[in-house]
Amino acid sequence: MPATKTLSECAEDAIETAIDEAADDDPVVLWWDDGGYLRDIVESVSHSLGCEFLAAEQTPLELRGDAPRDRTVWYVPHPHRDDVDWFKDVENTGGIVEAHIGKLAARCFENDRIQAASIRTAYEDADEGDREQVAKTLFQELNGEGGLPTLQGLQTKIVLDGHDDPVQFVLEHGTENLPDDPDDRLKIRDLLVDEGVTAVEGVTDEESLVTRTRRWAVAEWLVEVGLDASLLDAEYRPEPSSGLGISRPELQSLLSKVDTERAEELAHVYLDPDARFWHDVLRTDDDPWELADCPVDASLEHELWDEWIRCFNGGEYGTCAARASKRHQRLETTYGDVPWTQVWEQAVEVANLAHELATWEDCGDTTDVVDLYGDVDDGTWQIDNAVFNLIISGAPEHDLPEEHPATATLDDLRTSLTESRYLDYLSDLGDLVADQIESGSPFVGDNYAHQFFDQEQEHLQSGQSVALFIVDALRFDLAHELAEAVRRELPRLEVDETAWVGTLPSDTEFGKAALTPGSKFSFNIELDDGELVPERNGREITNYQREKLLKDDGWSYIMQSEAHESGWGATRVAYYWNDLDTAGEEELTDFEALFSDRIDEITRIISEKLGNNGFDRAYILADHGFVSLPQSVDIDDIYPPDGAEKVTRRWVAGSELDDDAPGVLLDENAHLGYLDDDTTIRALADPIQRFRNQGLPDARFYHGGVLPQEFVLNFVTITQE
Repeated sequence: MPATKTLSECAEDAIETAIDEAADDDPVVLWWDDGGYLRDIVESVSHSLGCEFLAAEQTPLELRGDAPRDRTVWYVPHPHRDDVDWFKDVENTGGIVEAHIGKLAARCFENDRIQAASIRTAYEDADEGDREQVAKTLFQELNGEGGLPTLQGLQTKIVLDGHDDPVQFVLEHGTENLPDDPDDRLKIRDLLVDEGVTAVEGVTDEESLVTRTRRWAVAEWLVEVGLDASLLDAEYRPEPSSGLGISRPELQSLLSKVDTERAEELAHVYLDPDARFWHDVLRTDDDPWELADCPVDASLEHELWDEWIRCFNGGEYGTCAARASKRHQRLETTYGDVPWTQVWEQAVEVANLAHELATWEDCGDTTDVVDLYGDVDDGTWQIDNAVFNLIISGAPEHDLPEEHPATATLDDLRTSLTESRYLDYLSDLGDLVADQIESGSPFVGDNYAHQFFDQEQEHLQSGQSVALFIVDALRFDLAHELAEAVRRELPRLEVDETAWVGTLPSDTEFGKAALTPGSKFSFNIELDDGELVPERNGREITNYQREKLLKDDGWSYIMQSEAHESGWGATRVAYYWNDLDTAGEEELTDFEALFSDRIDEITRIISEKLGNNGFDRAYILADHGFVSLPQSVDIDDIYPPDGAEKVTRRWVAGSELDDDAPGVLLDENAHLGYLDDDTTIRALADPIQRFRNQGLPDARFYHGGVLPQEFVLNFVTITQE
């Protein structure tokens, strides 16, 4: 039965009755409140009835200090004492109300006074700490806001410290907040049975109460997503839905309401290996992925992972990626960013990379490496991106319980892909580049980086405001990440990506020299006293000369440095950012993560400058890319040929290099358009080879060879729509 009155209405009835029954026309009504939780209510009602209100702060005797002249309510936040005779005149001429919040709350249920007595005794029998919670519950529920509760609903909240759903209370809190009083636990059990949890009938101990309730709730969710209910014990089979309104499993309802922190805690309850609620049933299921939408029960999680591994080993990478994505989405929606979620997120990366490595030769014409690698939509640059993302995602299985099968399998998958199959791919790709260069005129029809200022002259000399962001060592995949980030940050801009061929050998001094004002015919690379040098208009391009050429051509020249940040107000700005190359050359520990941080930083800079300065057009350019090898690889140090005048780790130069020397020969027959007739270069295409040179060769980051990761570049053009 629902309540018929609020606490305020009952308080008003009590005071009015006391006034009507008093002998005096303007009586004093003395209200004794054991616990003192009704003060605000009694004061408000007193004023609404036209009565003065006085409250005893320390002792009831305080109220005798000022004799009342009109109707007055004296409020005493203490129990009535028979040995106090200070108020005999009030008892004779006025009125007495002896009601604490529990007694007044019972009066709110006029139609069920006998059963409502339990509310009064719940308050009176509670110890000091629990009594305050009972009072708080009664006050909140019987204030009339949002309607009045039923007696059973109020009794439930009293037993559960303000919670109104016994099932969700036990599912969330377990034994943690169950009452110590055995009688209260029996009340909770009976409430659970009333809610349909028949599995707890007859249970008396708290561990069994919690375990059976949770097992029942997991079973309910499994049946919801498709488990045959007949496989369950009879007492755990959920009752059929009434079909009225929207209903969903109790656990699903609970997990949709809790905050992120609490959801993470509950992940450890319902996915912990010790919480194998239906292990015997799930381990015999022919296809556990039919139940993958259920995010509870460690046994299901383990069966899903084992089946996923079998699918992966069978080469069904597309299926693996789709399944891992589905499971990741379900767990993320349910629990947020927890280890179980992170493992499935990485499983998507693993499956995608395996698919890319298995199918890359089908992506395009393998005789045109620029098109094969540099196609913005389908190029094999995506393999480098997948490897990069997989490495920076770390080892999420380390945060899982040891019993989870991913702890024994995921690392082997990562290692196999990034340290074996990826290396095979790089080697095969190097062979393709070598074949294409040796066939003569290898990159006909492609955009050459040294032709940028000539090819884009119409836009660069148009009088519009233009910004150049020249990013050192911006590999194709990282440039794509930048382009995507600019699209997100500045959606009003149009962002296009185009493959360009960088300068060989792909070192900084040649790549940046190529991106210097001048016609395409004025750029040249030649040997000068054994040194390979880049030239524009017959003059060697040094950092000073590059800056001078840009300024003479009307550009504001800005280096990445706080001391040189002025100049952004100019119409044409050239900004140089070198942190990527610095990270690769000098900060090799965990440099994938460092690269990720630097991409975030250059994204911020570009978005800020474009957003604040409103350039009509901007370009993101690269001087060269780089190759990132696996963490564990044996490098093959080879001797440079006798005719080499200039020797580096990845290329050698000379005027007369032996045709049998290691590497791919770059000379006038390659028709690159910028090599002097007397200059020949041998650039390595094998990813694990290095020419022996002074200093230790880096085993993870390099440039200077002829793998497409180094010289096929992604130039990004940004314009106002």
